[in-house]
Amino acid sequence: MNKSIPTILLAGVSVLIVSLALLYGLIYLAPALMEEYYNPVFRSSAFKTDWLFYVHPFVLSAALYWFWGKGTWQGSSLSKAITAGVTYGVVGMVPVLFLTFSAIDISALMVITWFVYGVAQAVVACYVFAARESK
Repeated sequence: MNKSIPTILLAGVSVLIVSLALLYGLIYLAPALMEEYYNPVFRSSAFKTDWLFYVHPFVLSAALYWFWGKGTWQGSSLSKAITAGVTYGVVGMVPVLFLTFSAIDISALMVITWFVYGVAQAVVACYVFAARESK
């Protein structure tokens, strides 16, 4: 337990930094896709729930830490992180994204970017776990 809290916090900070970089990178690289977020299906930013964006990486890291401990990941730290991240994406995200796409008026491209974004977050968190595990 003593080792898990700092590891989860480090993973959470790492995921937050990567998430912000991906968000601003996507705004710069694909402004037309980002325009889709002005669709009324999404809640307008009233700053009442914006804090959840900053808490999410820590919640995700805590859940992935549990998931990481259940696996028998093989290979280098990077290959373990990629395997765990893609596994999380396929098992944990694809069903929810399928349901989201079927229920909300969003493009397939947006759903695909959410999948890539989620897998990238998971790989970052799992890389932190693998690197700390190897010490």
